[in-house]
Amino acid sequence: MDFRIIKEPTETVHDVESESSISLVINLAKKGNWNMIYLLSKLASREVSILVDSKDNHFVDWGTIGSVKLSPPLGAVLPFKLWVHTHPSNTAYWSFTDRTTLEMAKGILGNAIVLGENGLLSTTLQPISSSTDDTVYSNLQWTEEEVMDWQEYNLNNLDYDFIEDLYAQEFLEKWSRRKVFNDTFDSDGKDW
Repeated sequence: MDFRIIKEPTETVHDVESESSISLVINLAKKGNWNMIYLLSKLASREVSILVDSKDNHFVDWGTIGSVKLSPPLGAVLPFKLWVHTHPSNTAYWSFTDRTTLEMAKGILGNAIVLGENGLLSTTLQPISSSTDDTVYSNLQWTEEEVMDWQEYNLNNLDYDFIEDLYAQEFLEKWSRRKVFNDTFDSDGKDW
């Protein structure tokens, strides 16, 4: 009978703020692979935030397990097209902090997405219009959307070239440093 034992590394697996990690997140964001970005965030036990400016430049910030501070990106061109952030090991919902950020970002941000265990939740800034005529007022509001679960999202949106990123040597070396040992009861355990 064979047993597989996984030994967790005692040191930090990977520096998520390194240039290669940020490049990986940007590449995944450009492909719209939000599920993989969520999984990386969960693996690192840190929130990640991605801002996309009007020139399609991507800016990545890593935070803690419960928050990520948005640093004003130098060289960014307003308005921002998109803000994406994660809730590692939590659900996709708009927290009080998220709602406050969205209110402050009215006029400089068009869309936002939060990624969680249950899927992704998006919102779009829209003008409030009158229900009696077609007059559009200057007030803006964020749309109320439903969470899209990961299975539905992946079926409808996933571009399978992400597999190249997942199995790239750079990714494997830096993100998966678990050692797997096989044991057959008759081994002497010297490789443990």
